Amino acid sequence: MRQTNENTSVNLKLVMLFDWRKHVYCICSHNLSPEDASAEVNELRRDGLPAFSVDQRSRHLQDDAEECEVCRADVQQCVNPPPALERRRREFRR
Repeated sequence: MRQTNENTSVNLKLVMLFDWRKHVYCICSHNLSPEDASAEVNELRRDGLPAFSVDQRSRHLQDDAEECEVCRADVQQCVNPPPALERRRREFRR
């Protein structure tokens, strides 16, 4: 999503971990700039975690990304069929 902020456009992204074998995901953070999302994905991947960023359709109002229903909807729109949500943030295992 592009959000106009003082004459600039910002793409908002969320960062998620995704286990392809189990077909489950967890959301790490949301409302990030592309640069911040890329940095977080790189850091998680250096730790051996399968991290990805997803475009957000709008700014998410929920403070906790793990509890954000709009994050789940954005992930489900990008991934078909939608994976199951795993609640254990940052404890994701391959």
